[in-house]
Amino acid sequence: MDIIQAIVLGIIQGFSEWLPISSEGMLTLAGRFLFDFEYQDALGSAIWLHSGTMVSALVYFRKDLLEILRMANRDLFFFLLISTLATAVTAVPLLVLALSFEIPESTFTIMIGLFLVGIAYLHKTRKISGTKKKITDDNALVAGLIQGLAVLPGISRSGITIATLLTQKYPLHQSFRLSFLMSIPVTFAVQIAFPIVKGGFSVTPELAIGAAVAAVVGLFTIKYLMELAEKVNFSTATFALGLAVIFLGLVI
Repeated sequence: MDIIQAIVLGIIQGFSEWLPISSEGMLTLAGRFLFDFEYQDALGSAIWLHSGTMVSALVYFRKDLLEILRMANRDLFFFLLISTLATAVTAVPLLVLALSFEIPESTFTIMIGLFLVGIAYLHKTRKISGTKKKITDDNALVAGLIQGLAVLPGISRSGITIATLLTQKYPLHQSFRLSFLMSIPVTFAVQIAFPIVKGGFSVTPELAIGAAVAAVVGLFTIKYLMELAEKVNFSTATFALGLAVIFLGLVI
């Protein structure tokens, strides 16, 4: 991988990590079809570049994280603890599977899009209120188990966690916030687990540059999405998001 390739992949990671599309899948596809990487090399690079967007989340949610460290927000602390442990239950065996088999990106992307459209419809017909405020352990368990599926290249972590939180009646802005916070401990854990599962993985200077680019682009992207989530109508935004994701899946 050269510096230009690393920068391009870093930009893709920075934009796609917070959107309901699989950033891991997008990076794997880009690595294979733009730069002719082998599948497992492309996947390894994709997983490492997530460290860049983890830094984005650390910077953006620094106040929330300081509250957790001070135990000033116990509900959020236990939400992240339970969701992270639950994620490991599904993610660890699937990570081994992901290194052995290629997962079609388009199928999972379309499914996520259809799910989001369904959520928008249910909200419009008042079956989902989107007004829940209290963070519960049950919600953390469900969201964490679902998040573990995102270790597969075709599944969007943010997409399935946001959709899951929306079905649990959290508002759009809160769903975004919890989903993005959930990415931090999981991404950190994957950075440690991936080299062990694969039997070693070396970080080159080019990959480090790509991660830095992903961090900068990711910070701007997450800031825009959080601001947008506070302004737009829930059902309209979710419906439009679902249609966009379906379109992306069809294009892929």
